[in-house]
Amino acid sequence: MTGLSWRLQADFRERNVDATSVHRVLRALRYYFEIDPTCGFDFPLRLTGTPFQHRVWGALLGIPAGQVRTYGTLAAQLQTSPRAVAAACRANPCPVAVPCHRVVAATGLGGYCGATRGPRLEIKKWLLAHEGWHG
Repeated sequence: MTGLSWRLQADFRERNVDATSVHRVLRALRYYFEIDPTCGFDFPLRLTGTPFQHRVWGALLGIPAGQVRTYGTLAAQLQTSPRAVAAACRANPCPVAVPCHRVVAATGLGGYCGATRGPRLEIKKWLLAHEGWHG
């Protein structure tokens, strides 16, 4: 069992999630990482957040793999500010399935999971390249 599999299963056990759901999530993640990064995810997400965060996360789900949107573009779409969009992205509890990595700054990559440099930004770069975006 991989480290990721073990951590997900342990987390799901703590949340009383059944084994079928765990395997469904693992299967979807494996398919995304190993076979088709454009596949999307078909498992239900029960994300905890504010109504505004849910609006932003819903908009993120509408960004196709291999494409990006700027914080400003999403802000205009949602009639809010780029900083508010960035804060909702930073609060995203499921960053691969809810693709906040597909949101970039007008002048560069922006941040990822609250970081603007270092390992987290390298993950964002990798995810975007994995999905076919090389902006």
